[in-house]
Amino acid sequence: MRQYINYTNFVALICYIIGRILNMGILCWIGLGIMTLTSIWTIIHWKENDKMSNYISVAFLVLVGLSLFGL
Repeated sequence: MRQYINYTNFVALICYIIGRILNMGILCWIGLGIMTLTSIWTIIHWKENDKMSNYISVAFLVLVGLSLFGL
C-alpha cells in the first residue's frame, strides 16, 4: 500500500507542475487535492511508514498551503 501512496503523490506532483506550467487551474487543483488526501492519509498512519515518506507528506502539505495562499 505504501508504494501506491508514493506513486500517487508523484502523479499528483506531476499534475500540479504541468498545471502550473500550462496555466491550467483545474489540473493544479486536481494535483493539490490528490496531494492533500494522500498526505493526510500518510500522516494518519505515521508509525506504519518510513521517515522519508512522512517527511515528503509534510512537504507536500506545505506546498499545498503555500499554493492556497498564492505564494
